[in-house]
Amino acid sequence: MKIVSLVPSLTKTICDLGLKDKIVGITNFCVDPKDLHRLAKRVGGTKDPDLTILKEIAPSHVIVNTEENRSADIDYLRNNFSTLVTFPKSPKDVPELLISMGDFLGVSTVAHTLAARVASELSKFPDASQFSKRFGTRFVYMIWRDPWMAAGHDTYISKFLELLGFSNVVQGEERYPVVDLKSLSRDHVDVIFLSSEPWPFRRRDADALRGELEENCPQLSWIDGKALSWYGTTTLDALIAARKPIEKNDLVREI
Repeated sequence: MKIVSLVPSLTKTICDLGLKDKIVGITNFCVDPKDLHRLAKRVGGTKDPDLTILKEIAPSHVIVNTEENRSADIDYLRNNFSTLVTFPKSPKDVPELLISMGDFLGVSTVAHTLAARVASELSKFPDASQFSKRFGTRFVYMIWRDPWMAAGHDTYISKFLELLGFSNVVQGEERYPVVDLKSLSRDHVDVIFLSSEPWPFRRRDADALRGELEENCPQLSWIDGKALSWYGTTTLDALIAARKPIEKNDLVREI
């Protein structure tokens, strides 16, 4: 078996399924586990993989994602290799994702066990009054600066936060729209989450936002972007973390 993964979160999931030593190709962003680059060949980014390298590797299994990878690349891979196309839109889709990956990679027993654990954790929500009591319910989740961009309501990130009792202020058809900062006053937004990735928000970014919104600035909180956006086995860890008492919770912190 020779596995290529073009999805960082699913690269980690493949390892958690017990197939780390079968991975032969990864993207530059597949950083978990940290030592994987020593075992597998980097084939480029999620949006610009080197198809020549992929052809040379000649994988037996390829895993891609509709949102993270380009449709032209997915079409090429499907036409040339055994390819699993994924697109979970909510944590609730993760059990089925794990089962499909297990079936595809020949590790169904392990995958079903992990899927059952995720389903069990999902059944314990909504039990997130600690979050709404601390932050209120109306949120904006920032993913980028210059321009300021946020996660729309029809995203995995938004659906995860909905499990915690939140409601996304950013509506509309765009999944990751540029937002007008002046529309984010505390009259309409309770909390703005500043994600750790893909833009690594820091205190200076929070200070810039406070400077723009001044007395109308809602609460600002740093949030673990990996936990909120990496689906697969990371979902299990994130759901468990979300149920910790808020004063001991590593998902969010003041910024």
